[in-house]
Amino acid sequence: MTRGRQPTKNRDAGVARAEARGMVMQFVPEAGMVCTFMIRGVGRIIFVRIKRAARLHCGVPELAAEHNEQIARLRTLPGSGPVTRELWLYSKKCAWRYFRVTDTGIEETGPAGEPLIPAGKPSAGTGVVTAP
Repeated sequence: MTRGRQPTKNRDAGVARAEARGMVMQFVPEAGMVCTFMIRGVGRIIFVRIKRAARLHCGVPELAAEHNEQIARLRTLPGSGPVTRELWLYSKKCAWRYFRVTDTGIEETGPAGEPLIPAGKPSAGTGVVTAP
């Protein structure tokens, strides 16, 4: 059961950010909703869930643990080939962090979906977390 009205201000901000990546198809907010919208770009589909985070400025493992339910729901959607799943978290002060949800964990990305850790570079443990 949800409490209060839907946070349309941040949802609209997320949609505006997503429109830079392709055509956005929004889903009707309801209980048990898996994703907020879908981005359809050239040769790709991205399922995105927007969620407010009480703590945004912490490590990736802590965020993964706090938002485990949303991550598990996103994993019920296809996520291979040209289809990806993303979790976008925002704070009360409208700061944003972006994560790609894989079958084994999450990895932090930039707003355009690009990985923050360059390919071939070892991770410092802050940008990628795998599921146990």
